[in-house]
Amino acid sequence: MTTAAGISHTTVSTSQLAPLGFELEVPTANAGMKVYIYVENDSGAALIINRMQTRKASSATYQVAQSGAVNPVTAVGVAEIAIPNGSFGFLLRKGHGVVDSAATVNANLGLILIAGGEVLHGGATGAACGNTLAGRTGAGTFTAFINCQG
Repeated sequence: MTTAAGISHTTVSTSQLAPLGFELEVPTANAGMKVYIYVENDSGAALIINRMQTRKASSATYQVAQSGAVNPVTAVGVAEIAIPNGSFGFLLRKGHGVVDSAATVNANLGLILIAGGEVLHGGATGAACGNTLAGRTGAGTFTAFINCQG
């Protein structure tokens, strides 16, 4: 799926090809729509796949950096592809996706942010940037419903 301008959710470029914050919806076979958001990586390092990204400190636009242990409502999205520093690309903002956990997670709990862009499960209520769909024993990747608002 591409926009009328020919940009897809897998496009990564050192040139800005769309307005920062532009959202692209991509249908899935049976899991609803995926919503991607166009961002600039101005963090100083490549964005790591399956890690949460938040707005870069003091950025009023969609310049992002790998998240730390901050309020999950500040999360912008999850990197599904590597975006090098100084480049532009899309993050998964909403929909089913794969995230990286630092430890065991239980099913059906909110996602909270920890250092390095990894996530853990939080309580059943409160601020979150999505929810776990299935549990996982130990650290590693798992499928979650992403719902970022940052």
